[in-house]
Amino acid sequence: MLYTKDYFQPHNDDEIFDLIDRTVLGTLLTPHENGVAISHPVFMIDRQNRRLISHIAMNNDHGQYLRAGLPSVAILMDQGSYISSSWYPNYPQRDSAPTWSFMVAHIHGKPEIMSDAETVQHLQDLVTHMERGRDKPWQMKELGPGGMGRRLPNILGYTMPIDKMEVKFKLGQDERSGDMKAATEQLDTNGQQALADRMRDYCKL
Repeated sequence: MLYTKDYFQPHNDDEIFDLIDRTVLGTLLTPHENGVAISHPVFMIDRQNRRLISHIAMNNDHGQYLRAGLPSVAILMDQGSYISSSWYPNYPQRDSAPTWSFMVAHIHGKPEIMSDAETVQHLQDLVTHMERGRDKPWQMKELGPGGMGRRLPNILGYTMPIDKMEVKFKLGQDERSGDMKAATEQLDTNGQQALADRMRDYCKL
């Protein structure tokens, strides 16, 4: 179970799904009778059907546990940022400890294996998602004739309907407002405006 507090909760599920969209790369854990299978796949979120969509290498031993539908946990965490006490104003001394602002989601569910056609569609959607906004974005068709067909036998696609989400958006809600105001200003200067804006939102600055 993820250790968190009520004030570290997101405003709504869409903010969790946005985190998944931004993060993409995550960790998948599947406990089994001999231990825990751990992989680091990419994830996409199907908001309408409330499920994760992903894939691993066909030869990955993790696949046997996915085929068995064993309860699993996907962890997606943003990079976040160290928040230095050197940024804080004096009161008259900087007596607050440094902290780290971050967002993490633990998604629980039972994996279900996809068909080849569903896996191909997932891969196409993934490429489109990752290539968006690029100059001359790459497309799957550039693999050439038979390019996807040669690769598909080496890929195991699966979905994971969401049974439960444990989430922690630790964005300075429990810190002094003056310190967090100074921290967000420094993050802006460091080119981390998106994180600064989320901290302002959650800290009500």
